[in-house]
Amino acid sequence: MKNSQYFHPNFEQFFQRISPEVKKTFTQEQLQAIKMACESSNQNHPGLNIRLSLKVFRSKFYIVLLAGKERRSKQRLQDKNTVYPLRNPVNVLFLLGLFIIFIISSFAILSLVFPSISFMPTSPHPTSIPWINNKFDCERTYRIWNDDKCWDSEHSPTF
Repeated sequence: MKNSQYFHPNFEQFFQRISPEVKKTFTQEQLQAIKMACESSNQNHPGLNIRLSLKVFRSKFYIVLLAGKERRSKQRLQDKNTVYPLRNPVNVLFLLGLFIIFIISSFAILSLVFPSISFMPTSPHPTSIPWINNKFDCERTYRIWNDDKCWDSEHSPTF
């Protein structure tokens, strides 16, 4: 049986793993049924499907984010929860990290969108500079000499 008749990528991957002796034993109907099963599994992709491979130092990690409509049966969901529990130390630390990043990002975005809710006042406040005590040194540093004091009009409250 020539596998060139079947061009579906899932089928090709599957078919290449089978030994030549076993490939010869398939009938046309069996091959067609396998091909149809591969096509139907290909149509059930989730709406959100992000797969990343990351190389950190000498190790490789992968991250998969899937989201979509739940189609699994209740029994399969219960089986999955016993095999892959959500509450394990790695998952808890990961979710805690995501939560912290979300909170920090939210504050940063809100302070950019609504500058009036900023935590630190950003308007400058004039203040006298105590270590400059003569007019020449004051004006040389682009400040204002007034009432025998050197005034800095751009003093930042975060100084």
